[in-house]
Amino acid sequence: MPNWVTLPLLHMNRFGDKVYGGAMKRFQKTIPLIDPERKMVEMANYAIRHVPYYRERYSGKRIESLADYKATFGFIDKDTVRANYEAFISDEADRLPHVELRTSGTSGKSMTFLIPANRYVTEMAFVTRVWRRTGWDFGIKASVRKKQLPSGRDYMVNPVTREIIFDGCRSDEAYVRKIHAVMRRNGVETLYCYPSTCLQLLKLFLKYGLDTSFIKYALLTSEDVPQPLYRFIHDKLGIKIATFYGHTEKLIFIEQLNGTPEYAVEPSYGLAEIIGGDGKDALEGELVGSTFYNRVMPLLRYRTGDYAVATGETRIIDGQAKPILSAIHGRHENLLVWRHDGTNVSTSNIEIHDEFPLHIDGQQFVQRRKGYLELHVVKGEGFSQADEDFMYLHYGHAMLGREYVDIKYVDCLECGPNGKALQLISSLNTKSQIDK
Repeated sequence: MPNWVTLPLLHMNRFGDKVYGGAMKRFQKTIPLIDPERKMVEMANYAIRHVPYYRERYSGKRIESLADYKATFGFIDKDTVRANYEAFISDEADRLPHVELRTSGTSGKSMTFLIPANRYVTEMAFVTRVWRRTGWDFGIKASVRKKQLPSGRDYMVNPVTREIIFDGCRSDEAYVRKIHAVMRRNGVETLYCYPSTCLQLLKLFLKYGLDTSFIKYALLTSEDVPQPLYRFIHDKLGIKIATFYGHTEKLIFIEQLNGTPEYAVEPSYGLAEIIGGDGKDALEGELVGSTFYNRVMPLLRYRTGDYAVATGETRIIDGQAKPILSAIHGRHENLLVWRHDGTNVSTSNIEIHDEFPLHIDGQQFVQRRKGYLELHVVKGEGFSQADEDFMYLHYGHAMLGREYVDIKYVDCLECGPNGKALQLISSLNTKSQIDK
């Protein structure tokens, strides 16, 4: 449908959260009342009765508590699901409307799985709750993500979700000016982007002398929001940020708090566990998720390949006690660099945090051969020789010699097929070293 038809519909839609249906609103009101342990026990017993994979392994078991669940159910991962795909599908799936999804595969092989067709009821209930905390109230969003538009189309309009969708792969000056003009003309105050995309777009607005004061909210997804980015968008430009950790399998939902390395686990979304190397609960380890809501293809005690560090604290947010994390890291095998002595180290352990206030807008680790690290850096306002010297000193120490580090300055960071900026680009196989 052409934009001249859909744009008026966009402005006519004043239904706010009603666009997601009454079911979402009703569910959202119940979130503070949800008993996570009861939800987990119910799902575990359902899986034993109706899902062949679990029925075969736990037949005759009756789960009575969360402790019982953890003592009974073993871990699964992507390889387990691929090898037993049909066995993970509920025998009630035919009467449960569902759709097929596929993980992106940017951090390993992709995986296909089934999910309820009305997943938006629960998903958007949690997502919009985070967004609304910033003050956003279902206003029109400028969506600049991974969408590639057909030739000749500058933007598309979804009047139902109140989005103007721009091409996330174009950043030439004429197109950046077009994005800005369409936003201003339509009173759009909200950006819906990956953090790296948002940063790039706002920097280009400023580069071309375009006003950003009308932008009030940045709804950021799929990537962490490092403190320098938060300071630029929130503190310098005055744009409020809402962001969270989630994944395609939709087992875990974790809100990032105030652009700091602090995260709150949403206990009513699904069971989130942190499992140490010994397979037991730990403050630091792998994130393991279990669904509360997907009865079509329940994934229970699913190892995500992502890692987190908990503080041991809980905090009351939205009337619920939520566990607090201090860090979330991506998959280990894709975030390890080889040092010059043949050992490897996670990028999260060597990246610069607040020990030196770097004037950069982004950096990317690149490793093409063992022992040598290349850094791609986007210079920020105020960048000086002192920043470069500190990076050489810091990363030289990490790589066991400054001569093993090379810094290259770039205009933008390389993105994966899904449009996300890659933290590490490496052609080296480090998986064999994981968890040794």
